[in-house]
Amino acid sequence: MNLQPLPIGTSDFSALRSAGQIYVDKTEFVYELASERQKYFLARPRRFGKSLLISTFETLFRDGLKNFEGLKIEKLWKEVNTFSVVRLDFSRLKSTDRENFDSLLAEYLSHRFSAVGFAESPGGSILNQLEAFLIIAGLIFSSFDR
Repeated sequence: MNLQPLPIGTSDFSALRSAGQIYVDKTEFVYELASERQKYFLARPRRFGKSLLISTFETLFRDGLKNFEGLKIEKLWKEVNTFSVVRLDFSRLKSTDRENFDSLLAEYLSHRFSAVGFAESPGGSILNQLEAFLIIAGLIFSSFDR
């Protein structure tokens, strides 16, 4: 009997699918969430698949249906375009004081968004510059909630 390996510690959707690991198909819910223009707050305990869910969205938008063969979303998803994706992992920002954190955050945001063409200008807040960049690029359609 040939059993599929369990995805213990795997939070990368593409890697999980490539390795043939067990995946409980929840892509119908991914489709529902991706189809609505709403904000969601995902609160689940540690080790309950938040990172895998975010990786699933990232893969869907970045690569289209390439890694979704045989899953429910394959029949539901009609979008043929792929998109630039900026994934932010705030666990990388470890700091003990506010000033250092602000500096690390600004550097991290500038670095991550540079992959989609953002270039920080001297002066002005990084958040205001990012907001203007995203609006001009057509990536967001309203201001960040303040």
